[in-house]
Amino acid sequence: MESKQQLAASKIGKMSQWHKYITFMGVILSLTSGVVWFVSDDLMGKPIQELSIWINLHGIVGHLFLLIIGMALYHHVQLTIRMKKNVWMGGAFMATSLLLIGSILALFYGRGVVHEQAHLLHLVSGSLTGIVFFLHIQIGKKSFSKPSFDSRQQLITA
Repeated sequence: MESKQQLAASKIGKMSQWHKYITFMGVILSLTSGVVWFVSDDLMGKPIQELSIWINLHGIVGHLFLLIIGMALYHHVQLTIRMKKNVWMGGAFMATSLLLIGSILALFYGRGVVHEQAHLLHLVSGSLTGIVFFLHIQIGKKSFSKPSFDSRQQLITA
């Protein structure tokens, strides 16, 4: 049977259930609304008025995504970096997220050619962020399934 200290150490760096839930829902809703918007507008040429629900959903979820990342930076990211767990995929997720945020700013403030290039960057970085997010989770599960209680123990006693 695990001691309380080992159980506490095994949870360090892991997100709480509610945080996992809103992160998953945010990513899934953002990807879904983005794909619907892309297919409807870019591929099928539907008028923007028909897409208002999807556009609003995508925008709202995008704002929530920033909050979710901010919450993860404080607990999840700092501790897993110190533990040297899943750092490369976490870094790739943060890099694609930063590209995505940059493309949002360019879409909002850019005009003409800048807006067109930002649109392409947003499509690519949004897709990559979704892919890297799910890879990060899979690799993270494997990384945490091999507990290194020594490094986690150091974080508890520090």
